[in-house]
This record gives sequence, structure tokens and C-alpha cells, in this order.
Amino acid sequence: MRQQKLDQEIQNKLFSANPGQTVSAVKLIQEKGNELHLPMLFDLLLANPENETEKEILKTLGTVKKEEAVPIFIDALQENKYRPIQKKLLVACWQNGLDFKNHVPLLIDLIIEEEWETGFEAFTIIDNMKTLPERPVIDEAVVKINQAIDSVSENKKYFLQEILILIR
Repeated sequence: MRQQKLDQEIQNKLFSANPGQTVSAVKLIQEKGNELHLPMLFDLLLANPENETEKEILKTLGTVKKEEAVPIFIDALQENKYRPIQKKLLVACWQNGLDFKNHVPLLIDLIIEEEWETGFEAFTIIDNMKTLPERPVIDEAVVKINQAIDSVSENKKYFLQEILILIR
């Protein structure tokens, strides 16, 4: 198996002061990048790039198709550093259609703990799952929901009730 590595050309252009070069680098990641480039895109998104750059980053994140990227997205969703872009990362996760079924408990935590809009995006990922997680993941999710359901807002309660229906 070939070891993945970062492309130095992409790295140099990505953090260029020239927005055109940055957009060009993001497009290169779409064409020939790998999952190792994702944290750089997260960092760039965190830096509030120009509108065109942000659109290109979000488009790229929403079209990732390699399952090896799932742990990278999950790590970012759990990292406090990326909290300001958490909602955008969740949107990308449901758009790209990767398999996040083993991370349903984390998504439930985000529904419970974060703002309603962020919770909605986490719910959307669960709602769009093509297959259900294995029994231990479902059991953990049910416990989390049952512990939180009486203490959350009505909007969040709705999401949690719908998840119970989906996973049972």
C-alpha cells in the first residue's frame, strides 16, 4: 500500500496571501489531494477566508468520498479549536455522505450540548444514514438520549425522539 503524504505545492499555495492561489490550492486538493489535507482546510476555514475561498473549501469538504476521512472529521468535531466551524463541518459531513454510523453517540452529544442549528446539522447526518450502527452503538445512543431528553429544549427533544424512532 502506498503511503499518503502531503503535497508541498498545495501546502504552499493554500496559505498564500494571494486569494487566487488559495482557491487554486483548494481545487488541487479536490483533484489530487488526500485526507491528510483536510486539517489544513479546517484551519483555513477557521481563519475566515474570503467568500470565494470559503465556498471552495466547503464544496471540497462536501464532496470527500474516502472513508479514511471519517476519523479526521470526527476528531475535528471533537476538538475545541474547531468549535467555531463545527456547524460548517457537520454540513459537509451530511453532504459528503460518508458513513458516520459508528459515531452516532458523538452526534447525539452535539445535539444535546450545542446550539440548536448545530444540533440540527448533527441530526441531519443521523437522519440520512443509509445503514444503522451495530447494537452496542445503538445501546449507547439510547442511554444518552434517555438521560438527556427531559432536560433539553423542545426542538432538541424532537430530534432525540426522532433518533429513537430511527435506530430502534
